[in-house]
Amino acid sequence: MDTSTFPLADEYNEVNYSKEPLGPSSRSCCRILNSGSCGSGSIVGFRDNKTIVLTNAHVAGTKIGHTVVCQFPYSSNAKFNARVIMAGYSDKVMMDWAVLEIDEKVNLPAVKLSIDAPEGEHYTMGYPKCEGPWGQRLVTQQITHNGVVWRWQPNSIGGQSGSAVHSFKDNTQRGLLTWSWGGDGAGQTTRSIWFQYLNRAVIGIVKPEGLIELADNKAEFLEEGFFAEANITTLPIWAHLDDPVTPPPGGGDCKAFREQILKLAEAMQQQVGKLIEAARSTPENTPDSGTEPNTGGTFGL
Repeated sequence: MDTSTFPLADEYNEVNYSKEPLGPSSRSCCRILNSGSCGSGSIVGFRDNKTIVLTNAHVAGTKIGHTVVCQFPYSSNAKFNARVIMAGYSDKVMMDWAVLEIDEKVNLPAVKLSIDAPEGEHYTMGYPKCEGPWGQRLVTQQITHNGVVWRWQPNSIGGQSGSAVHSFKDNTQRGLLTWSWGGDGAGQTTRSIWFQYLNRAVIGIVKPEGLIELADNKAEFLEEGFFAEANITTLPIWAHLDDPVTPPPGGGDCKAFREQILKLAEAMQQQVGKLIEAARSTPENTPDSGTEPNTGGTFGL
């Protein structure tokens, strides 16, 4: 891969892109080709010698069984067919992600998703303008809408949709690059995706105006709803929930920690109606105000 010149338009040349991975998690990235659309993704787990990839629904679509192509730059640019096995998308609330499965094990590390809130410095690796991969250091601007929307600089551009946002602290994935918004790059926190995944429902904060989806062309087979194969009950993608060797924060018993998490999830589910209603009925909290909807509670852990 020739990386001697930066392939993007002049307006992006001053952005601090990296030709090399900024952290070990970047090596799991891939380019996703879906008919006329192009985006990014990353390996987040393995099960039964198959590879699990996370991306945006507007990159891969939501139709269960639909096939896309994943190309892995750090595995000799190998290409694999991957099918959609789980997805959630909405035009009404902030929910835009898809889980893909490759029928063999790609020889790259899986990067677990974290339910922890973003903190410290972060980085990403993806395919702006479908070229790359190129890495970026991200500087958090604000986290709004009860911990769902994460905004950073520099701005994100088409083709980066579906890129993982990793923490320099532990290299887990804390976010999923999804939008450009008012001059900022923006994405979903993985903790908010976890909540939707756990509840198997289209739930979340009302989608504000001004979000721009960042695939090169929008995927076909994109419907509103939550979709999954009937036999899927869990996936090995969550750092603190499915990995038996990962201790809970501060030490202690993993089983007890999981039980505590599930109790918190039940409590959060009861708040969802109130969260959505409050977001709809609070006009003074505009998307760019930096304030969060007056929900009377928290969204996430």
